[in-house]
Amino acid sequence: MKTLLALDSFKGCLTAPEAVDAAASALPCGDALRLPLSDGGEGFTECLVSALGGTFRTASVHDPLGRPLTARYGLVRDGRTAVLETASASGITLLKPGEKDPLRTSSYGTGELIQEAVKQGVEEVWIGLGGTVTMDCGAGLLRALGTVLPEVRFHAFYDTGIPLMEAPALYGPQKGADSEGVKELERRFLRQAQAWKTAFGVDADTIPGAGAAGGIGAALAICLGAEMHEGIDAVLESVRFRERVAACDLVITGEGKADRQTLTGKVPFGVLQAARKYAPGVPVVLLAGKVEDREELLAGGFDAVVQITPDNELDGNYMEKSIARGNIRRAIQDLPYFRD
Repeated sequence: MKTLLALDSFKGCLTAPEAVDAAASALPCGDALRLPLSDGGEGFTECLVSALGGTFRTASVHDPLGRPLTARYGLVRDGRTAVLETASASGITLLKPGEKDPLRTSSYGTGELIQEAVKQGVEEVWIGLGGTVTMDCGAGLLRALGTVLPEVRFHAFYDTGIPLMEAPALYGPQKGADSEGVKELERRFLRQAQAWKTAFGVDADTIPGAGAAGGIGAALAICLGAEMHEGIDAVLESVRFRERVAACDLVITGEGKADRQTLTGKVPFGVLQAARKYAPGVPVVLLAGKVEDREELLAGGFDAVVQITPDNELDGNYMEKSIARGNIRRAIQDLPYFRD
């Protein structure tokens, strides 16, 4: 059985290539096509630069708390296009759990990373939106960026199409906000949306992906004229998913946590939709470290939804790399598709 392994990162634990390698180790040699993916968050730069045959560069920037950081971006299309992701300089994995506070973290470092890329003389900047620990509506990014050359075109690839005003309640808690913090974020987002409406005549909540990356999506679209795209669609096209899935009998996709948000543009749902379009008879299995809203995910079209971590281990160190690798291998070996 030829299996396409099209997995995202298991955030805070395994990168997409590491997750794919763990899955491949459960299959007989030669039976797997490896396809690490990203929807605009962590791994977006690596996926696109590798797929398009570009080169990587590094830049000295600042992390969400203003500390020095070396971040990576890429150059593709003969150096005419820069590829980067908000997770590199403003990512949630850059901070320890006790450091997370979206009321004070800043996207300034992402602005610095964009500025460095623009200095290379590029014509376009492709920005993956996702995986941030910031919720400043891109204020830090815009402050760092200053005046950008007008001939530079921006394209933003979002991991979720959530409206701007829904982002604080949905993503604030996972970025460190308590109930009062969420309310304060909602007030800040509302003030910023009103300011943009006054200055530019644009309603932020009409913009696809406005709430992505803590509101950076809205800032890029409104202030820099960025074209907005669903991140997973761009990645799947770049890695030639259509021809790869046509050669397979089974698709296994996955991410760290699967829930109803998975159906809003995350990697697994993008994989599912593309598989149904280009190979409608091929089963699609979703693996995740933790699963919530299982029935909704099954109703969304997945043939199976598998939580790789036993329920009694969810409160332990199940996100440790070696444990996660082993859990992925065992989950795949237990799938009915591989039973005699």
